[in-house]
Amino acid sequence: MDQSNELSYQQALQNGVLFLEQHEKSPLAAERLLLDRLGWTKTDLLMRFVDLITDQEYKQYFSDIKEYVSGKPIQYIVGVEWFYGYPLKVTEATLIPRPETEELVQRALKCLEGKGPQKVLDIGTGSGAIAIAMKKQRPQDEVTATDLSQEALVVAEENADQLDAQIRFLQGDLLEPVQLETFDCILSNPPYISEDEISLMDSSVLEYEPHSALFADHDGLDLYKKMAFTLPFHLKTDGCLFMEIGFNQGEKLLELYKKAFPDKTVTIEKDLSGLDRMLIVK
Repeated sequence: MDQSNELSYQQALQNGVLFLEQHEKSPLAAERLLLDRLGWTKTDLLMRFVDLITDQEYKQYFSDIKEYVSGKPIQYIVGVEWFYGYPLKVTEATLIPRPETEELVQRALKCLEGKGPQKVLDIGTGSGAIAIAMKKQRPQDEVTATDLSQEALVVAEENADQLDAQIRFLQGDLLEPVQLETFDCILSNPPYISEDEISLMDSSVLEYEPHSALFADHDGLDLYKKMAFTLPFHLKTDGCLFMEIGFNQGEKLLELYKKAFPDKTVTIEKDLSGLDRMLIVK
């Protein structure tokens, strides 16, 4: 199947679906791999269904298909994942943005609705997903993003440039790069998976995604505990905080952050799957 032999795009797609089914992989991946590699929409594909795919395109397509069968995530194969309607470059130096993190952004935007220019901070930005979504939705805000990984920041800066999002990126651990600053809105999706949960995780996540962006000590709570001591000095009196959390961490973090912010309202909110997913301080 590595040669096109004058196949149409429709026939190439059908071959991809068949190959994935034979290897017990989701056939839905066949279309995404073709579209993302070609930079097409579904409409583009439908309009060119009967056109012939080139040998080069077909070889690349089946190389991608085989990588997917081997276990590599689609996002790392094509180098792109969509977040909040924006295409973001992803590499193995960055975590793949997840849909549940979009819910965190939605909550933050709702909190800022109707307000003038705000200072916004994204802690542990990775690919820049949260910071870019916030800046694109509220271009009047001053957005800062930090990350410990210089490799991740290179990707985040490239994404911001491609999407014309003016963001200040700072390298450093958690809040260290913004020691003397305060913010109206702080967001963070820190590493929160306990190493005890490794056996429950998909092998492709363990093999390809950066462990430094996934795992944390002390049952996954390590970074939340560290930030609980410093966040009160960086959040303005009328500011709001939004953090993504693990589904089984809500009770412990609610207690911790109520102590950290005794004069504010601290809540745990669920994601669309009905799982505890967000810690919110207002």
